[in-house]
Parts: sequence; C-alpha cells; structure tokens
Amino acid sequence: MEERFIVQTSTPERKFVKVYLDFLNAGLLSGKEQIIFIHLKQYINFANDTGTVRGEVYPTLATLAKNVKMSEKTIRTVLQGLQKKGILEIKQQGMNKPNIYKINDSARMWKVGNVEELRAAVDEIEEKRMIDLLIAKGYYISKEKGLETEPTKAQNQAPQKKHDVYNKQDTTSKIESQDLERYTLDQIHELFDYDIMVLDYPLQQNNIDSIMSILYTAMNTTKSTIRIAGEDKPAMAVIGKLMKLHKESIMYAIKQFSEQTERIKNPTVYMLTILYNAPEQFNLDIQNRVSHDMASWNRLDE
Repeated sequence: MEERFIVQTSTPERKFVKVYLDFLNAGLLSGKEQIIFIHLKQYINFANDTGTVRGEVYPTLATLAKNVKMSEKTIRTVLQGLQKKGILEIKQQGMNKPNIYKINDSARMWKVGNVEELRAAVDEIEEKRMIDLLIAKGYYISKEKGLETEPTKAQNQAPQKKHDVYNKQDTTSKIESQDLERYTLDQIHELFDYDIMVLDYPLQQNNIDSIMSILYTAMNTTKSTIRIAGEDKPAMAVIGKLMKLHKESIMYAIKQFSEQTERIKNPTVYMLTILYNAPEQFNLDIQNRVSHDMASWNRLDE
C-alpha cells in the first residue's frame, strides 16, 4: 500500500490587505483617509488583482469605527472627503442598510501631482471601464493607430481623436455617419438605462430625451474643455464624471432643474452643471433627509 504524506502549516495563513507603496507615498490623502481606505480594502477580493483594484464593499459605520478607533462622525467626514477626491463612491441604500462604497485604486491615480489631477485620472479610468463594458456588449473599438478596418472617407477628413465606438452589426453607411462620434445616441441610451427611465417615468419622457441630447453633445465634444459652473474643466474629466450618472441621479437632476424659479439664460449649460454635480448631490440629499427624519423621530420619542 502506497504511503502518502500530507504537509501543512500548523496554523492557517494570516489574512492580509494589499497596500501599494505608490499609494502610501503619494501624499494625496491625509493619515485618517489612508487608514480608513486601507480598512475598506480588507473587504475586497484580491484573487484577480492586476495592480488595479476596483470593487464594492459595505461595512457599517459601526464596524469601521471599531476597527480604526474613531467616532462614526469622524469616519463619515473622512469618507465624504475620499468621495470628493474621486477614489471612493458612496451609494446610499436607505434606512437600516449600510452604504455601498465603490473603491478605486490604480497605479495611474497615484502618479499625479494634486487632487484635481487625481479626480481627472479616476474619471479617465471610469471611461475606460465603460468602453470595456461596451466591448463586452458587442461594440467595436478602433483607435488612432492600428485601425482594424480601412479608414472611411469621414475618418480621413475628421481630426484625430482618442477612439471611435460603433456596433459590429452596423452597415458601412451607418458607420460613416458615426465616425465623428465618440458615443452614438443608442450607446448613450444603453449606458444610462434610457428605456427603463421612460418606462418608470413616462410623463417625463420629453425631459429625459432632452437630458440624453445634452449628454450626447457633451460626450462627443471635440473641444479640450467643457464649461461647468463658469469654469473650464478638462473635457475627458467631465465626460468621466458624467459616466457616473445613473437613473436615480438623472431624475434627481430633472427635479432640481424644474424647481428653479429664477430666469435661466442658458438652460443647456445650466442643466449640464446640474448633471455634473448630480451623483454627489443626490447622495448628500438622501443622507440629509435620513438625518432629518432620524432627528424628528428622536424628538417624538422624548
């Protein structure tokens, strides 16, 4: 009978969190921000880690407070700071449910010189992720160099750009009409769940169509900057930020616009600014309403 020997360690491997040196040495985060971010990363699965970490975690504030030895109020403030810097997205789930924190950690992020460049880097990473999503759904990406198809007449006449996106099933004539686009209107509808919005809010279809048109124009701009709240911001950074919009934040933007009673000189630019800020404003508004309701309930219990 063949003998077999099983060799194993006397104790199981200790769990660990990957903390990259470029993150530690970048100087873009405060000490508290670094500590809380590292503790959030312990809930990420690193099995398929390629140096870029992206994932969703949902520890409660109480759990984080216990782990990092800080008050829940301090942690909430730090998390909001991480969100403003772009490396964290906070998604509210409602009463008695923990928030969902979407983490971004890539080598490209920590090579920048300041927080504004950090946000721009995260937005560009987000755009790449959305392009990868389009590829997975059957769209074809052609780049400036090494085009996989012969350039069309429209391509020869058009200024070079980062990339063109179109569907594999498109006819040649349809492709030529789309060569000046970064994203087609159909792709924008798909990215922002247009059909679901129209189904859920049929009376708002005209407003939703207007939003889709504004997003189409902004995301296909050939300008290097886009004006937001009176300030020229890098176009790709704005596009990356707009890609973070979802159904709820778009409807929130429509509501914010409809509640404006002052005369608006340029409604399109004004709405674009609302859309740019909508994801954060939507989350903060929900948090404020929850805090207000909890305070009201506490007063009733007294």
